[in-house]
Amino acid sequence: MTGDAAWYEAAMVVGITNALNVVADGLTEARALGAGLPDPDEARAPAGAAAVFAEIRAFYARTDVPVAFGLLATDPGYLADVWGATQRAFSDNRLTRRLKEALAFAVSLTTRSGFGTAFHLGEMRRLGVGDRGVMEVLGVTQMFSSYTKIADTLQLEPDMGDIAPVDGSPAPG
Repeated sequence: MTGDAAWYEAAMVVGITNALNVVADGLTEARALGAGLPDPDEARAPAGAAAVFAEIRAFYARTDVPVAFGLLATDPGYLADVWGATQRAFSDNRLTRRLKEALAFAVSLTTRSGFGTAFHLGEMRRLGVGDRGVMEVLGVTQMFSSYTKIADTLQLEPDMGDIAPVDGSPAPG
């Protein structure tokens, strides 16, 4: 399992990226359609969210809180749980934060998340990724996304099943 730690770390980034994108894109759209959902305005958030908001602003080196967290703030406990998972997923470990933001950008592109694409592109830029780096991530993402669409359209079966045995052991944790 130690040899797979980087893969589990990447999987956590993918999972939390998807979770934040679902909240931000889904609830923002629902609010715009008059669904009566909470306002993500920090000034209207419950008092219990203030400390978490301060951590979020510090982690992302920004003056505002990303909309996904603002939407979650109506339940400060839930906000704290999601923030804890996000902070753990995106902190430097075996994979760097910069690489994790590139992965999150790719995930957001392929899932067509307006929030995630803009947010993670902004984070990549803040962490020093230039135009060539952005285009490299975009190119790799586009290539694999295109191959997957072709395979899905042709209903191809995977042909790599014999490369590695199935690992039936449970995920860590």
